[in-house]
Amino acid sequence: MHLLFHPTSHANPIALFGLTLLLGLIGGELAARSYFLPRITGYIIVGFLVGPSVFNMVTPSLLAGARIFIEISLGLILFDLGRHLDFTWLRHDRGIMLMSIAESSLTFILALSILFAFQIPLLYAALAASIIATTSPAVVMMVADDLNSKGPVTRRTLILTSLNNLFGLVTFTILLPFLRTTPPHILIESIVYRLIGSILLGIAIFLLVLGIAYLIGKRKENQFILFIGSVMFAIGGAVMLNLSSMLTLFTLGVAARNFNYKYLLTEVDFGWLAKLFFILLFVITGAHIQLNGLWQATGIVLLILCARMLAKISGIWLFAKYSRLTNQQAWALGSALTPMAGLAIGMSNIIFDLAPNLGYQLMTIITTIVAILTIIGPIATQLAFIKSEEALLQNS
Repeated sequence: MHLLFHPTSHANPIALFGLTLLLGLIGGELAARSYFLPRITGYIIVGFLVGPSVFNMVTPSLLAGARIFIEISLGLILFDLGRHLDFTWLRHDRGIMLMSIAESSLTFILALSILFAFQIPLLYAALAASIIATTSPAVVMMVADDLNSKGPVTRRTLILTSLNNLFGLVTFTILLPFLRTTPPHILIESIVYRLIGSILLGIAIFLLVLGIAYLIGKRKENQFILFIGSVMFAIGGAVMLNLSSMLTLFTLGVAARNFNYKYLLTEVDFGWLAKLFFILLFVITGAHIQLNGLWQATGIVLLILCARMLAKISGIWLFAKYSRLTNQQAWALGSALTPMAGLAIGMSNIIFDLAPNLGYQLMTIITTIVAILTIIGPIATQLAFIKSEEALLQNS
């Protein structure tokens, strides 16, 4: 088998990614026709099969080259996720903020405690816990889109996903500079610069987008290009200024949703383009899955998985009555927050780049958690929407 696929290491990367995309599409369709597995599971399984752990068609060097695709995919996802954070709805539903604080904080505290108990240094444990607290926005949005799911559970799932990603991104951005050995005053300046700078860059790009929208009008094709261009510009601008591209794009999405007072921006559906990048993201996520450190991390991974599920369901359950949720809706909402995927891989890569030694140990733990949750997470979200009777289409 090794000889059969060895020549791919010299193959054209574009051809290989094209083939990977086609295989992912087939895998997704086969999963959908099982009437049980979501399409996402098919994409991830194909990625795992063509990745370094099995057939090695997509080698580690090609995965490194694929980071630009991951950046664009995550950029579109975070921008779209920000657009789901509606301040008007937060004022209307007071319980949802309490649920978000409870489930995010409980997940962070329990994950941090478990990692620290297994002798992971406190800073690294906190960085990993901030990642573990997040729910995969791509999985939630894609499952909701595939099922055409609409209703109180679906809407709250998207808002809670936005909020726990905001919690994770802000915490991660604050903690990350501590990985560098610098004097305290420079450290504080770095934290303030990255945190405030990322938010201000997102707002500045939003104001630029408003100005361009005033010139080009509300034609959807023009606004589609405007949004794609702004996402790409935000990614590049954040990298050049050494800011958090993830927080910048999330801020841009939040601003586009809540500060479009003159209605210069229209609701643009990224549609097929988003789906293309989503498939690539999940296939690449599958290719990142490695089993070589699975058994060494079994105990800690199982504890974190149980603690994470308990924290999210408990956080929802504690304040469900403030949002007038039934018991079934509360359980469904907690289950729908199960997935972790591409965003966790992206954040883990940042730790690994800055601190390869301990970063590798954390990558093994987080990747193993992601490997499990990328299989059961989409299924849990799909079942949550179906059991809530909000799914109009079931794997159609």
